[in-house]
Order: sequence, then C-alpha cells, then structure tokens
Amino acid sequence: MVWIPETSYRGISNDEVIDIANRAERVVLTRDSNYLKLNLRRRVKYGIIYIREPIRKDNIKKLAEDIARALNTMKKPFLVIVTSSIIELYPLMP
Repeated sequence: MVWIPETSYRGISNDEVIDIANRAERVVLTRDSNYLKLNLRRRVKYGIIYIREPIRKDNIKKLAEDIARALNTMKKPFLVIVTSSIIELYPLMP
C-alpha cells in the first residue's frame, strides 16, 4: 500500500496516481470524487474504491469492514462506492 500524502508523490495529478496504481497492480482507494469521472475510470486497470462519506471516529470501523469486503469481492476491475451503510459495485469498462 502506498499512501500518497506520506511520499514524495504528494501533490501529483490524478493521472499520475493512476499510473502508479497500474504499475503496482493496485486498486485506487480515494475520497476524491474526480475518480468517478469517466475519463479517469477508463484509465484504471485494477479498480477504484471511492469512500463517499467523511471518515469519522463513529464510522471508521464499518467503512474499513466494507472496504475489506469490497476488496474480497473484486475479481475484476470495479468502481466500488462505499459508505457505512452500502457498497455499490460498477464494472469498469476495458
């Protein structure tokens, strides 16, 4: 796992984040709604998990459980939208 804010990559573009994730064969985990845009989704090879709600002390455990569940169900690239009450899965187009 690479957390961009704690690396020298801090401040890079969304396209550069996608390039890093694709090279490392990783899913992008984000709260940035720009990743919902079609032009970015089309570039992602391994999936996107978008956390739709603010992360707070009272919901972090449920969000973490939902993210883990989403990762376990991703057999192919998906856009996954996670909240503390739902998980939505949308196939990413090749």
